Formats: sequence, C-alpha cells, structure tokens
Amino acid sequence: MIRFTRKEIYQMVWELPMTEIAKKYKISDVGFRKICLRMNIPVPKTGSWAKVKAGHHRRQPKLPAKWDGQDFIELKERPHEQPVKKTSERIKLVKEITQKELPFKVPGRLTKPDPLIIAAKESLEKLTDINYPGMAVTKKGQLDIRVAPSNIGRALRFMDTLIKCVRARGYIYEITTDGNYIVVGEVKLRVNFRERTTKFKVDKPYQEYEWRPNGKIVFRLDDRLKSEWGDSKTKLLEDHLPPIMAKLDISAKQEEEYLKNARIWQENWEKQRKLQAKHDAHQHEERESFKELLTQVKRWKQAQLIREYLAAIPSPDTNWLDWATHKADWLDPIVMAEDEWMTEGDKDIF
Repeated sequence: MIRFTRKEIYQMVWELPMTEIAKKYKISDVGFRKICLRMNIPVPKTGSWAKVKAGHHRRQPKLPAKWDGQDFIELKERPHEQPVKKTSERIKLVKEITQKELPFKVPGRLTKPDPLIIAAKESLEKLTDINYPGMAVTKKGQLDIRVAPSNIGRALRFMDTLIKCVRARGYIYEITTDGNYIVVGEVKLRVNFRERTTKFKVDKPYQEYEWRPNGKIVFRLDDRLKSEWGDSKTKLLEDHLPPIMAKLDISAKQEEEYLKNARIWQENWEKQRKLQAKHDAHQHEERESFKELLTQVKRWKQAQLIREYLAAIPSPDTNWLDWATHKADWLDPIVMAEDEWMTEGDKDIF
C-alpha cells in the first residue's frame, strides 16, 4: 500500500492520464477521478490529453490551498498480470459523444426552433389534459409532451435541443399516431416528455383523488427498455443529453439483439409448427385410411355373410337368389358390382 498526499495526487493526475494511473494502481480511472473531485483536486478536461499529444498547450489550474478533509489516500500497486477494470460501455460512449461537436447546450431561449417545436408550442398554449388538472398537453401526431404551463418553455427548449442532437447523430425523430420514436438504424425507441404528478385528496362528486403536477420534469425512454432522466441534486435534466444519447445507442443495440433473437425464435417456432402440422396431417390421413380399411373389411364381411346365408337356404326362389347375390356383389369392396337402384352412399346406411 502506497500513501499519496493531496499534492502528490495533483501532480500525478497532471503528469499521467487517468487510464495510465489505473494501470499502475488497483483503482479504475473513473474511481480515481471521483477521488480527485472529492478532494478538490482539479483534473484535466476530457480529451485534453489528445490535444497535448497533438502539441497543443494546456492550461493547468493551481491546486486550491484550502482543504479541510483527509490530505492523503492509499493505493495498492497493480500486479502486472492483473487486468485493469474496464470502464463500462455507457461511460465510454458518454465520453466519446461528449467530445463530438453536438448541440448539447440547451439555450435559455428558443433559437430557430424545429417545426415540430412550433407545432407543439401552439398546442401546449391551448390544450389542457382532462385527466391531469393543471397540465398542458400536445395533440396526437405531435411531440409527446405533458407539463404544467410554467414548464412549457423548458420542455420545448430541451426537446428542440434533443431533436437537433438526434439528427446530428444521424438518427430520426419520428412521430406516429401512437407515439414518438427515435429511430436508430432499424430500431424504434419510444420516448416522451412528462412532468411528474402527486396524488391529492379532493372533495368532488364521484372523485376522491386527483393527480396534480409537482414541478419535476423527466424525459423518458418509454418502451420495453425503460429509462428516465430528470433533475437531480447535482444535475439538471438539460445536463443529461450526452448520457441520453449514449443510452439510445446502447438501447438500440440491445433491442436489435433482442429482435434478432426474437426472429430466430419465431423462425424456429414456425419451423416446428410446420413440422407439427405436417405430422398432424399425415396422422389424420393415416387414421382416415385405416377407418376406410375397417369400413371395407366390414362390407366384405357382410357380403360374405350374405353369401353364406344364401348358400344355407334349401330351395330359394331363383329370381330372389339372383337379386340377393347381386346385392352381395354390390356391397363387396372387392367385386364392386354396380347396382341400378343403390348408390355408394347407401352402403353406409346398413
């Protein structure tokens, strides 16, 4: 275990990238960054090491002198064979997206708003939601927004920036009669913008409670893969755009994999269904064939009984004997004699 003072940590973090520090000591780059922030140690901005490598100058802020907390940390050296803890895909993606020149900054006022925003603004200023008193709501076929009038401006500014980021990433913001979707490749992810509500007891005829807006707004990924972002103690919703973009990417991959597996399952199920249908059809055919065999045996046996009976009669009338013999031949499935008066269907009557 090696002890580092706050000043030594400061020097280390400006001499080596976090990833290099993580290779030397038993700590992840994200964990080391958190320690620095907790100890009020300034750290290089994301992407600054790439600029240094390219020969650009980087400003290094001084270590703040005032600090009342613990002045040291202890780190274990990482054995050479021990792999470094991998940064999660989401964190990597957030870093990558943050470095790209996307319009993540939500402005204080609408600037060149998207036509979807203009249409939504008109609806929000006119329509209210009968199910949620005090809420403004958009029409079907528009941006899916439901907020209190006091949050309309904020909702529109956020959604305008989101739509611009979505399109800058090469994705599509699609609106259908059943909802809003962000289309990533072949995957459609349903989204909406909401203000949360709180349950209030009311004294109204036939109504005991109603849901009222509480000022907490959220952007939701509202489908099979549910996620939502809102204001927290340290971040406003507007600061969550890079993580939202990263989540869209990850969710699209997950959904694509899910749909792929679902298709494979469906194909296998369809294959099994066809095999079962073929089996059932063959089984039915076998049963019908055997049923027909038993019918023919029964008729043959009946024809034989008629002949035995005729042979047992001592002195039968010749005409009647010819008639009866012919009927036996008609019934016999082997002889199959034709009859002037009897049809094939008549054989099933007896």
